[in-house]
Amino acid sequence: MISVIVPLAPNEDKWNELVPQLNDLPNGSEIILVVGVGEKIDVSQYQNVRFIEGGNGRARRMNSGAAKAKHECLWFLHADSMLASDTISKLVASYHQEPNALYYSDLKFLDDGPKLIKLNEWMVRWRSDILKMPFGDQGVAISKSLFEELCCYRDDVEYGEDYVFTWKMRQEGYPIKRTGASIYTSARKYEKGGWGKVTSLHVYLTFKQGWPEFWLWVRKRFL
Repeated sequence: MISVIVPLAPNEDKWNELVPQLNDLPNGSEIILVVGVGEKIDVSQYQNVRFIEGGNGRARRMNSGAAKAKHECLWFLHADSMLASDTISKLVASYHQEPNALYYSDLKFLDDGPKLIKLNEWMVRWRSDILKMPFGDQGVAISKSLFEELCCYRDDVEYGEDYVFTWKMRQEGYPIKRTGASIYTSARKYEKGGWGKVTSLHVYLTFKQGWPEFWLWVRKRFL
């Protein structure tokens, strides 16, 4: 059984499109939508869906969802994610093989952005499979006990709490594995902000945040 945790931004409504895609979850699974303090959403038409308050910021909301989760397998999803027909089945099969690992899906972009977005897909695949640095929009799954052992998502970083957590996994020597399934997301921000500008910003922020984490990994592994 899986506890799906979806942090919601203020007035986020994409979860209404995501929840129906989760019908193939194993029986008894749950979906936790985490909102800000004082926010409420109507989930009455769905079974096994509940919402909780989780404080300010995505990291705090994901941590709150994990703390309230009933099941050992935690699956963190973004509200605007779109799943393939085999996303859930491949995640379940992968998790059963080795529960003490972090799992991620391949990220695919919808056809609502620039043509060069296909290059971004290749870059994500290289970053994830070769460098072992998947991001949260790839649907991170991990056991609750391991998540708590690694002290959850850091809520003191300005951005990239999912990226920092992945580095923590690597620094502690835990495996990071690909499920072989896909998760789709919109490429509209690349169209709106300009492919080169948005891509360059993401690469810069990733390098800026990852460099000190890389050196920490080197010191723990080799020094």
